[in-house]
Amino acid sequence: MTALVIRALADESEFALFDSITTLPTSGVGQRMRPFLELAAEGEYRPEWVWIAQRDERVVARAAFSAPHLAEHPWGLDYLDFDTVENGAALLKAAYAALVTPDYHSPIGPRPEYNLLLPPDWRERPDAFAEASARIQAAEKAGLTFHVERLNLRWIPEYGLPPRSTRLAFTPVTDEQVLLDLMVHIVTGSLDAGDQADLRSMSPKEVAAHLMAMVGDMPGGRDRWRLAYNAAGELVGMVMPTRNDRSATTGYIGVDHRHRGHGYAYDLLAEAMHIFAAEGEPLIIDNTDVGNHPMAATFERIGYRVTGRRILMV
Repeated sequence: MTALVIRALADESEFALFDSITTLPTSGVGQRMRPFLELAAEGEYRPEWVWIAQRDERVVARAAFSAPHLAEHPWGLDYLDFDTVENGAALLKAAYAALVTPDYHSPIGPRPEYNLLLPPDWRERPDAFAEASARIQAAEKAGLTFHVERLNLRWIPEYGLPPRSTRLAFTPVTDEQVLLDLMVHIVTGSLDAGDQADLRSMSPKEVAAHLMAMVGDMPGGRDRWRLAYNAAGELVGMVMPTRNDRSATTGYIGVDHRHRGHGYAYDLLAEAMHIFAAEGEPLIIDNTDVGNHPMAATFERIGYRVTGRRILMV
């Protein structure tokens, strides 16, 4: 048996070679909404961030990393396919060693995180469970660990627009210091796994500033951000409607921990949906942690539908 040859693509002409692998999942594990070649043609992937493992010139494993346009380094691993767990792990080890150099930097972590896309019922289906488990094993052998499982959520106008809140008053964010102070209270006791991880190494103020900067740098800008006040005039929460490269999305949403328990998240989310609806947005894509039961329940109650799940490994 010839040796395994692992390398990044030489140039864009080799994208078709990356797409030539034959050992692909059949259960929907890892399946993205659009074909790789279509995404690559739009600049989603750079050749130097796309890796293959070949044996006898046949592609037996592949991995593709991506980041928002103009980013210097990849933020996430989107594709991981292989014929054996061992080949997949070997490919990942080589790719991470090459991509995570001393000057590596991304706002979401010290290494690109692996986004493993899954069908909604992947645990109940033996085929999907086996294909997902193999990818988790390969990632673990390459040094990654499980971080969180999330629900992928979708809303379109046909699902129905919820009524706008009558108990909260919303104002645009004109003073970002007010928003920052509020977000310090929001991240305190947050059930979001990302917030919890950040709080282990940063102060609540640092986490809040990081979140504001990350959402603020998204293509949607900051004009849609809203503060929410109750009937007593108290600032109780905020929502950051924005856009990513593909759709409208709720960049961040939160209730001051001193005002939780009143269902305000529903009102905040409804406000974001009305802002998007007024702009004619045909689609909102969001996600929340499986373990964040209150937020998951809010998305379900307001009319979002689960389109899949996603495991993040870091």
